Amino acid sequence: MKNWKNFIQATSILIGTIVGAGIFGLPYVFASSGLIPGIFLLLFLGVIFLLVKFCYAEVILRTDEEMEMSGYIGKYLGKKWQFLITLSLSFGLLSSLVAYIIGSGQFLSAIFTPFLGGSEILWSLAFWAVASILLFKGISIISKLELFMAFTLILVVALIFGFSYSFISVQNLTAFSWSNILFPYGAILFALGGATALPTMRRLLKDDVPSFRKAIVLGITVPVLIYIIFGISVVGVTGIFTTEMAMIGVVKETGMGIIGLIGYFFGFLAISTSFLALGHILIEFFHRDYRFPRFLSWALACFTPLFIFLLGVRSFVAVISFSGGILSGIQGIALVVCYYRAKKKGLRTPEFKFSLPQVVAYLIYLVFFLGIIYQVFYY
Repeated sequence: MKNWKNFIQATSILIGTIVGAGIFGLPYVFASSGLIPGIFLLLFLGVIFLLVKFCYAEVILRTDEEMEMSGYIGKYLGKKWQFLITLSLSFGLLSSLVAYIIGSGQFLSAIFTPFLGGSEILWSLAFWAVASILLFKGISIISKLELFMAFTLILVVALIFGFSYSFISVQNLTAFSWSNILFPYGAILFALGGATALPTMRRLLKDDVPSFRKAIVLGITVPVLIYIIFGISVVGVTGIFTTEMAMIGVVKETGMGIIGLIGYFFGFLAISTSFLALGHILIEFFHRDYRFPRFLSWALACFTPLFIFLLGVRSFVAVISFSGGILSGIQGIALVVCYYRAKKKGLRTPEFKFSLPQVVAYLIYLVFFLGIIYQVFYY
């Protein structure tokens, strides 16, 4: 029973880390390229990310020390790679936390401002205060919240699909544009991240290592299914008029009512779960890899994104774009390279081994490299 509970909590951590603000950009890019090509690209990149996570899992299991991503990269690839991944992780995690502070204010304002008043900035600050306190409490309370929120997300997506079903147009589902066929690439890269959750998952599972691989598979499969159902629900209703913050267009098309409240609540859940998961990962990153005191690690992880937000960063899409394809690409390449090095230098015999052919590794390198190039030139 205890192992089952740890497995569910570990899986929930990964689901909560992956399903965040990125989900609200997916219907927009799917509508631009066409829903069907967008889903095929999502499935292809989902497999790529699953392989990368298996590589990272074996790196963790071949190492006799507990670290975070930059620690593993430094141990097996050296200081230059560690510096690169440190910059990538720091900017990626911090920019994601800033995006979640911005997005939380938008959703909380939509839910509560009609009744209680207050600006989006005020609601963002209120969210930050509560979330920072929860992060200070540590992994126990966070994992319990992830468990609740991850399953609530699944329920809410099902409800959104149910309420939207009668408004879905087959024409919206089948339309596509050849000129924008690869447009969803960058947004999908952002939406399928979450590798940083694996060390936390490993610690939660303790001696139940065989469940590690199962938790990874389930932890990425559930988000992909959520994205597909959510994409059908939104694109099917709003088509080419899908907005960047997906639920806004759906609410306008179907009327505010219950669908609006459910949609906004869903948005807040998705953002809050990712803020807690990524915030914890950033705290562990500072504490375990750089030996900062835990209180200082917490303060850096919580107050740095708040400071950036207070400086006037308010563009939700711009922040997500920055922490998406470029940073995910760098991390993906580094983890696969690290996997091969750990096979030779790792001092611990892993409980399970993963065999990645070199030709597949080169394909993964190419996918992420093209993703980096795409983001640089498109934005």
